[in-house]
Amino acid sequence: MKTCYICKGNVELSLVDVEVGGVVVKDMPAEVCSRCNEKYFDTRTASFIQEIAGCVAEKKKEFLIDKFKTAYEVKGAA
Repeated sequence: MKTCYICKGNVELSLVDVEVGGVVVKDMPAEVCSRCNEKYFDTRTASFIQEIAGCVAEKKKEFLIDKFKTAYEVKGAA
């Protein structure tokens, strides 16, 4: 059985929710310490989480730019 690098507790595979930059990605596989709750992700999972969070952040940025641009144009036309 693997042990935690932080507290040397037992580490077990589990599904966890991960928050990155305000984006919550649910049910991601991680090895989780049963003592301190430290989470370890393999490279593929970590990359996937970063990709999802980056995509949401980019779409949010595009949306906000469009929203404020439209609001400015409407205000300027009045």
